[in-house]
Amino acid sequence: MVLEVLNSVHYNITSMVTEVAPVASIAILLLTGFLLLVWNYKNTSSIPGPGYFLGIGPLISYCRFLWMGNGSACNYYNKTYGEFVRVWIYGEETLIISKSSSVFHVMKHSHYTSRFGSKLGLQSIGMHEKGVIFNNNPVLWKAVRTYFMKALSGPGLVRTVTVCADSITKHLDRLEEVCNESGYVDVLTLVRCIMLDTSNKLFLGIPFNERAIVVKIQGYFDAWQALLLKPDIFFKISWLCRKYEKSVEELKEEMEILVEKKRNRISVAEKLEDSMDFTTELILAEKRGDLTRENVNQCVLEMLIAAPDTMSVSVFFMLFLIAKHPLVEEAIMKEIQTVVGYRFCARGKGTAVNKPVPSLQSWALSLVRKREFKKQAQWSERESQNDGGTGNTGETALEIINL
Repeated sequence: MVLEVLNSVHYNITSMVTEVAPVASIAILLLTGFLLLVWNYKNTSSIPGPGYFLGIGPLISYCRFLWMGNGSACNYYNKTYGEFVRVWIYGEETLIISKSSSVFHVMKHSHYTSRFGSKLGLQSIGMHEKGVIFNNNPVLWKAVRTYFMKALSGPGLVRTVTVCADSITKHLDRLEEVCNESGYVDVLTLVRCIMLDTSNKLFLGIPFNERAIVVKIQGYFDAWQALLLKPDIFFKISWLCRKYEKSVEELKEEMEILVEKKRNRISVAEKLEDSMDFTTELILAEKRGDLTRENVNQCVLEMLIAAPDTMSVSVFFMLFLIAKHPLVEEAIMKEIQTVVGYRFCARGKGTAVNKPVPSLQSWALSLVRKREFKKQAQWSERESQNDGGTGNTGETALEIINL
């Protein structure tokens, strides 16, 4: 009797659990889905961009930058979501901006002077708290920036036109050095050599082989772009970053040799005023203890690589566009000949008389069209510090300017 009662009770409980379990499972799944939906909604932003969804969105967006490269990834997101896009890099919300008014605001605003990148990556290329481009140490950045501002303004630029003209003449006389086997001129290499030679004469003053340095600069830039946003684990695997380290070390060693030659020249100079330039100012600051030797070498490196990267590309694409439009080329040549002839035709006692120079309208228009056709840089990044007006560093926002 007791066994029969227990069996019937066990049967009733089993049947009830069997009937209730599917309903309870569905209720739990619905509750879980609702909670996930609410949590995901809290992590969404009013700014267009890929969804968060349990952290998968940030992982995918960061992997896309590693896979496609910075410039291509920016173009993809702007094309997909518009001019103002929110993605994630290093797990932090990052804005990709291509709207012209917003780009102008970011590039000109004082809150966006800092840049962001992998600390280990910047250490690998020598830019972590050294130089001026990616130096995010405010004290060191302000100290170094003074020397760059002085070199790029004032009396130092008076002889830029003469130096550049002499460099162009020198390299055109040696045009066969930048010709390929078919006899065609490698225009981009030619322009890079001219820009590098001009920068050297203005800021360093130590002769070197421009073509050899240009090749090393290209390797340095490839390493720079490849390592800038890499995760920390990438640098733990030596064989992955070995080729980039080699490219960086080649240029850094070359700069160390050149700067050391400059130090030796300064030490034996009778009049220091005759050899004052950007590098001399840095070396004197090093002797005073204001800068380290490594920082001086990095500053000289960044000053020399800047023009071959940006200015040379600008000139190259401007020449490319002019060559595609013969009528524009003819108008520019006539305009230059008219201006040059008008300026230097009158002479007195062997010295050119200064005359008002008409504006080079065709040339200026070509520059504008070139900027529309090809930007100097494909993208730039900025890190803004939101201190709420209190002076205390608060929330950090990462922004990529897609040019």
